[in-house]
Amino acid sequence: MYRTFLLLSLVILCNGSNAQTPPSDRLNERFSPVVTFRTDKHQRLVIDIHDQGERIRQDIVDPMDLDPEAIAYSTDEGGLVLKCLPDRAQCITKEIFKLDVVRLTSRVTIPRPADDPDGSAATVLLREWVEAAQNGNDQAANGTPSKPLRMNGR
Repeated sequence: MYRTFLLLSLVILCNGSNAQTPPSDRLNERFSPVVTFRTDKHQRLVIDIHDQGERIRQDIVDPMDLDPEAIAYSTDEGGLVLKCLPDRAQCITKEIFKLDVVRLTSRVTIPRPADDPDGSAATVLLREWVEAAQNGNDQAANGTPSKPLRMNGR
């Protein structure tokens, strides 16, 4: 009986944690190897930026705080721009490893996939992921934004 209860509890916990955000497999297939995506245990989107196989930056954001309509390709920056919703300013935690600094920001730019010169396909894919995450996590839409968990946030 104890094993059955333990197994059932484990299944419920695993299913509950994955049900709120969509899988990031399609994003990783499109952006790999320069950018990788995953969700952490708090259902936040974790974006790792790599240069020559080394992780140089990590951005963390709650998908509920992102503005899917503001995701766009910037020709000046050569990448995709993600922005916070107007009422959720500085929702993105950006850690730059080379500088050993963590900053809160309202926008970040991530590199576009090499095979997507105008960033249009990647923009659509990223918007769809954010919208799916927001639709799957709509019970948190009226919640208060959580405080960053990193100790040295600035």
